[in-house]
Amino acid sequence: MGEMAVMGRGGDARISWDKSKPDEVEAARKVFDDLRGKGYLGFTVTMDGDKGEQVTEFDQDAEKIILAPPIRGG
Repeated sequence: MGEMAVMGRGGDARISWDKSKPDEVEAARKVFDDLRGKGYLGFTVTMDGDKGEQVTEFDQDAEKIILAPPIRGG
């Protein structure tokens, strides 16, 4: 089971998928790709919080992915 946390102004949204269910994987991949297209940064971490790495493609085998919105200067 994988989980994606999408950071936002109103709090984090959680999306999970079971990699044995292609429809769930595809739905999570679509969210990932859509947000990456909007400038979000993706990072993998383990469920116990160990640091991972920045990712640019959805990984259905990741334990957890965090998507952070772009930082806007001004």
